[in-house]
Amino acid sequence: MIPELPLTLVTRLERRLVTATAVATSPFTGTEQVQDWGGEWWDYTIELAQRPGRDGRRLSAFFAGLGGIRGCFLFRDPSVLQAGSFGAPVVAGGFQAGNALMTAGWAPSLPTLRTGDLISLGTDGTTRLHQLTADVLPDYAGRATLQLAPRLRAAPGDGDPIEIAAPAVLLRLTAPVPSLITRADLFRFSLTAREAL
Repeated sequence: MIPELPLTLVTRLERRLVTATAVATSPFTGTEQVQDWGGEWWDYTIELAQRPGRDGRRLSAFFAGLGGIRGCFLFRDPSVLQAGSFGAPVVAGGFQAGNALMTAGWAPSLPTLRTGDLISLGTDGTTRLHQLTADVLPDYAGRATLQLAPRLRAAPGDGDPIEIAAPAVLLRLTAPVPSLITRADLFRFSLTAREAL
């Protein structure tokens, strides 16, 4: 089972979607050609609250247990906790790809999620975080097509659940996490991580 970083410790975070693109500019005309290589992933910078003694050592052990960039962990972004009556949404149909996802099981004809909200698909090592790029308004039968970024990396299975209340992302550290320890036995941590694909 993949460990999960405790939410209560996060004091500040930065989340950004990175795309594998390049721009070539003509030195003669100034025109630009954009090359899209198709890769997209989330990058995070996370600062954790100061922890005393034993709590600080436990958190230090959490990062040591990851083995640096070898291990992965789940992170439920505390800025994304969403409450509401959504029904029980699931993926409707297998073999889906791209930036659109057909779904079913929503509360019929009620506005649900809005542009900018986040969802996750999959569990443990297959967990993927997506942001909505359009509002979701299910039809009378509780079906809706979600417009997502980043695009689907793998086709979810028909009937797979959609995590709305506390969506998660699977992260891998990009560098070792130092333990900053003061004389009062207080620990402070800051880390950078990228989505583990």
